Amino acid sequence: MLLSIIVPVYNDLENLEKCIGSMVGRNHGDTSFEFIIVDNDPGASIGMSPGSDCLVKVVKCEKEGAYAARNKGAQEARGEYLAFVDADCIFDDNWLVNAKNIIGENPDIDLVAGDVVLFAECHMKPNAFEIYDMILGINQRAYAKKGKSVTANLIIKKSVFADLRGFNDSRFSGSDHEFCERADKQGFRFGFFPCLIVYHPARNCMPLIANKAKRRVGGRIGVTKLKDAKAILITLLPPVVRFYKILFSKGFSWHDKKKAIRILFVVNKIQVVELYKILLLNKKKVR
Repeated sequence: MLLSIIVPVYNDLENLEKCIGSMVGRNHGDTSFEFIIVDNDPGASIGMSPGSDCLVKVVKCEKEGAYAARNKGAQEARGEYLAFVDADCIFDDNWLVNAKNIIGENPDIDLVAGDVVLFAECHMKPNAFEIYDMILGINQRAYAKKGKSVTANLIIKKSVFADLRGFNDSRFSGSDHEFCERADKQGFRFGFFPCLIVYHPARNCMPLIANKAKRRVGGRIGVTKLKDAKAILITLLPPVVRFYKILFSKGFSWHDKKKAIRILFVVNKIQVVELYKILLLNKKKVR
């Protein structure tokens, strides 16, 4: 059984190269996995040195967007299973061993989701933006309860991925959840395994928080008229649900929560403005 780990890359390679080197070192001589690094930078080509103990293949994807890059990686993959991970994620030391054990022990499961743990650059003193993202960013466990997963830590049988014709690459956000919805409608089985862990850095500045907020708005618009109407309503309504998530979040002081709430209302304004620009000014969606 070969596991193809597919990682779309837009610019920064430093973390990815460290992660690949670390995994190769921990699994010396193991040939049951390969890395497919998909260069999605339209302005330049990335440069990577393949590892000596496993195949590291770099391919170019000219079509803009991480989902297009993931589809390209899947086309180039040789494995029976496709593991989708973000370039800024850090693999848990036991990620590969756990992934192979889960796949081997659960051949009837078609989509394997693992946990995504957000962390601050300074663990003891996260800044306001990191606090906001750690509370409202990626809640993989909540997604899994609905049979959904983000592509920061998702393994899919290659045959299933082919049957469903991959991700919807016309969108820059939300196609991972949409893929899981299609898989569920077709009767494919989904499983969540909390022992399969990647660590994802929390967004630590307003530009990163704003970029995600804009991508989410763009990802909601342009699907169907019904979903567009729902997306407009969600964007324009006050962020009551997210407010209460911050208010009742555990592990943060009231002082930290107040910081996150202030950012929440700034983000809400950013999303409303982005919606206006997309719908009325025909603005290009943020990738």
